[in-house]
Parts: sequence; C-alpha cells; structure tokens
Amino acid sequence: MASSISMLAQRPTRIVGGKDAEKGLHPWQVSVHWGDRERMIPSRHICGGSLLSAGWILTAGHCDTLAPPIGEFQIFAGKYKLGTLEATEQSRFVDKVFVHPRYDGSIGPYDIALMQVERPFQLNPFVSTVSLPYPNSVPTGEAMLTGWGSIGRTLAHETPEYLQAAILPIIDYDLCEKAIAKSLKPKQRNPLHSTNICTGPLDGSLSACKGDSGGPLVTRNAFGDAEVVGIVSWGLFPCGAKNAPSVYTKVSAFVTWITVIMLNYS
Repeated sequence: MASSISMLAQRPTRIVGGKDAEKGLHPWQVSVHWGDRERMIPSRHICGGSLLSAGWILTAGHCDTLAPPIGEFQIFAGKYKLGTLEATEQSRFVDKVFVHPRYDGSIGPYDIALMQVERPFQLNPFVSTVSLPYPNSVPTGEAMLTGWGSIGRTLAHETPEYLQAAILPIIDYDLCEKAIAKSLKPKQRNPLHSTNICTGPLDGSLSACKGDSGGPLVTRNAFGDAEVVGIVSWGLFPCGAKNAPSVYTKVSAFVTWITVIMLNYS
C-alpha cells in the first residue's frame, strides 16, 4: 500500500496496529502453508483462511498463485503461535483447490478460492467453523480482522509471535473508491469492484497488509454468530498510510458459488 501507486495493490500480509489475539477466540482462523514432502522442504505460512466446515477452507484466489509450481498446500487449524508445535493444532493436506473461474490472477475482483482437505478436521473449541453471510448482503459497522502477517510499517518483514487481531470500521464503497482514486496515477485503472468491501480507518492507524492475504474479516450477526464477510485481497502501499483503505473480497457476493462447490464435491 503506497501513497503513490506505481506501487499500487500490494497483497495484504500484515495487520498494522493490531494486537495479540486472545487464544482460542478465533477458532475458524487457519494458516495456509506450502511445502514439499517429497523433497523434504518444510511447509511455511503463505496465507490465512477460514474454516467453513470440517473439510472446507475459504481463502483468496491469489493464494493459489503465490504457491511454487512444485509442492502442496497444508492447512493448520487450532494455531496461535506459528513455528511452534501446539497441543491445540491439527494439520491436513489439501486435496482440491477451486479458484473462482473469473479470477484472472491479477489484483482485482473475484479473488476467492475454496480448499478441500484430504480428511475433515476434528471440531472442538479451538477448531471450529465460521458462518457465511446472507447472499448479497452489505456489511456495515465494525469487523474483526485476524492474521499472522508482518506487523511493521516498513518494507522489512516483521513477523508477529502470535496471531494478531484488530477491530476495523467497514467504510462506504464510494468513499473507498475515491480514496484509492486519489492515489492512482492519471489514466491508471482503479481495480476496486462492486464485489469488494473496504475497511479503514483512513488515518492509517490500523491496516491489513501483505501476508494477511486470504484471511477472514468477521462480524457478528443478529444471533451473535460469527460471519466471514470479507477475505483479505489487496491494498495500497505502504500499509498503514493515510487514505489507504484495505480491500477485501465481499463474501456475500459469492455465497451461491461457495455453496454449489461444497455441495457438488462433498
């Protein structure tokens, strides 16, 4: 995320201004790893994701493009501190990846994917699911962002020790579009789309950034259930700059696609 967008649209990977999350409070949060068992290359965290059911993970389409050509995805659930074996954690290898057919691999709309694991997770207080929003609903108010991305405000990657969390305001689409447009060069295309939602604050105090990619933006519905309303997609660089909103895939725009995939392949 930058003030000028020759450096436009960086993949979000950190929560700038976030705090250590409370352990077990976000049991739908997973870490999407990539590794290679055959070549004995240990897996590493590349994206976040949300557990929709015991066997399905929701993440960003571009997380599939971040992976090297050789290797495989592995999902870690029940995690709090990456790089440490925890009593609460479970891991599964991914069997199938479904990227939205209209996602073209660039910074832009339809940045959404589903991953089906080889066998279901065992659900418990530390590994549980998050609900989908009502189709085509428009989230408002505040939302919770979680992830393990860098926590610094410079180009140097500062990996947090624990899962980070931040409460962010969802901002109006038109306001988001205008804020991004101000950072674009003349004739530069604004990649914001009607299937995106944005969060502030626009004072730069809190922000998603490169590495929280694919992770969940969550609100509570009228029944008190957690709903994943956004998937971390892209933003301006540097992260945490003024008038630089964080941009997410709006999950409510894809509920039908998600449901059809999960029903057809379960």
